[in-house]
Amino acid sequence: MDPIEFRDGMLAYLADHSVTARAAEGESGSGMQYGIITRTPSGGEAWWQLAARSTPSGARTDLPELDTAPALPDSGAVQVADLELVLAHAARAAGASTVERYSTREKVPSLKYGVHAEFPDQTAVFVQLHWSLRPGEEPRESNRYEPRDSI
Repeated sequence: MDPIEFRDGMLAYLADHSVTARAAEGESGSGMQYGIITRTPSGGEAWWQLAARSTPSGARTDLPELDTAPALPDSGAVQVADLELVLAHAARAAGASTVERYSTREKVPSLKYGVHAEFPDQTAVFVQLHWSLRPGEEPRESNRYEPRDSI
């Protein structure tokens, strides 16, 4: 799976589900060449990095089904876990055969929020939260990897 094709497929799903999002392409010196920035109605942003690699063992089949995608609120704060779940559904819609959310793993990894998507062509894409910014905050190295539960 090509990372740009995957990103564009996710962006199309998000647009169809009333989630404001745009491609992150090295903005603000962030270094995010492949990514998605989601924006909440209150102006908070979650910056998600995309990284791809091959998976010679193929896709896993032992993952639980995703919960139903939530309807995000029209105003106020949004739970980052809800954004993560919507992104998981977007990954599935973009062609992933298996999808796993970081926050629901038995042992949560160092990056609290993210999605691991695997594809039939033995590609895996990781969608990892780098910034969760409140309205008016700018992405900086000092607030990178500091996940908030709501933005």
